[in-house]
Amino acid sequence: ITEDNIFEELSNAVIKFCKPQEEIKFLLDYEKGIQPLKREKKIRSDIDIKVSDNVANQVVEFKLGYNWGNPIIYVQRGNTDLNNSTEEENSKQDAAVSMLNAMNDCEFAFAKDQDLARYVEITGIGFQMIDVKPIYDGLSAFDLVTLNPLSTFCIYRNTAKQEKIAGVTFRTLENGNTYYTVFTPKKRFEIENLVKVVNGEKKSEWNFLQRSGERNPFGKVPIVEFNRSADRTGVFERQISDMDALNIEVSDFANSVAQTTQEVFFGVGFDLPKDGNGKTEAPVGGQWIIAKPVQNGTPTLKAVSSTFDFEGVQENIVAKRNVILQKCYVPLQSEPGGGSTGSAMSMSSGWSAAEASACKEEQILRKGKTEIADLELIAINLSTVPEESPLRKLSIADIIPKFTRNKTYDLATKVNSMVAMIKAGVNGRVSMETVDLFPDVAQAWADSKDAIEAYQKSLVSKGSAAQEEKREQSDLSDQTGNSPILDGMNTDNVRDGDV
Repeated sequence: ITEDNIFEELSNAVIKFCKPQEEIKFLLDYEKGIQPLKREKKIRSDIDIKVSDNVANQVVEFKLGYNWGNPIIYVQRGNTDLNNSTEEENSKQDAAVSMLNAMNDCEFAFAKDQDLARYVEITGIGFQMIDVKPIYDGLSAFDLVTLNPLSTFCIYRNTAKQEKIAGVTFRTLENGNTYYTVFTPKKRFEIENLVKVVNGEKKSEWNFLQRSGERNPFGKVPIVEFNRSADRTGVFERQISDMDALNIEVSDFANSVAQTTQEVFFGVGFDLPKDGNGKTEAPVGGQWIIAKPVQNGTPTLKAVSSTFDFEGVQENIVAKRNVILQKCYVPLQSEPGGGSTGSAMSMSSGWSAAEASACKEEQILRKGKTEIADLELIAINLSTVPEESPLRKLSIADIIPKFTRNKTYDLATKVNSMVAMIKAGVNGRVSMETVDLFPDVAQAWADSKDAIEAYQKSLVSKGSAAQEEKREQSDLSDQTGNSPILDGMNTDNVRDGDV
């Protein structure tokens, strides 16, 4: 995409973006509770209650808390990497990674990632952008921005590699004019209403004024696209038909209660009083009704009602709701039954499935977060960060994004595992990453490195590193033999007299 074809390529992309834009708007509205009822009430249309159970919001809120609840931070890949770092350089890399995480904290990345997460979980896609701060204030050298997928898209080359050739974000002003900001690896363009280049004078400097045709110092498209899954669907998108059916059932249940409350009466052998317009008045409590003599029967007045199994319908609603949550890999939030171990309950209530789903999603999201880190490192080198800062020597090959979940879940098992690995001589940073306990592994390792390494050296000098050590606390491994799910009908550990 160059100055010669920018209008043609941008126009074609905007036309293709119209359909996904409508789908994104529908999904965002659906999660908010705007869920049109897929049925017409023909009988007693005067009672037409429309209820939105909004399971979609519950699913999204769980994913935001479980998959994205802890800040996404960067950790050092390892002591041996593509740069063949020395021990001294590894120590500087540890400090640089901590500084990079601190810069992201100063940019409120934890909050902006939550904005990104909402778009990703609801619509299946999300966007973030990195820009260079014009003046380095000693905190962050870059601007991190979460973009709205309703007004952002990327253009890819139609080849097997699918290279990203442009990133586009646009805005519409009150006067109706739409301005498109197009980033290519080499240039940045401002296009007004797809027909006019705004401020077409070519510039080399990087500033925040309205500009177009200037050089892109990143050498890459600074807009990064995130996908939740390979097919780019939202977390509840596949279950929309089930959710619509649930809304119908809940609405009909409410209508049935209302219709039973507002029953229709019929009478034989008498007339009810009429109002001033000649319309028959409905019977009310405490009203006297005078019946006429009937030759072949007894005067009758009663309500027309149908028998309705409220209990069965309520159970069906709960069951249907649980099935939707199960399909979306959301654990059941109900009282656990007695007799099961923690591991067994994790499997039976859906937490294991939720973790497996989160792990799969994490691998896809890692690509986007790695691109963001790469752009951040470029921005640092383009800024006025001091030349002696270890950040300037940090490479994208040195770091990986770290997603932390269940930070304190089963704390005893995690602590025991980390202590056992450290006593066995495993690198302390690797041990911390493995147990998935600390929100910022780089900072935790930087603060604990000297003490852990000194402790490991003392074990080696005493010759006790290979000896079996007592665990710090009891953990879930002690319950494995009692789990009916993990051991099934195994009776090897049953003592005499046990039932």
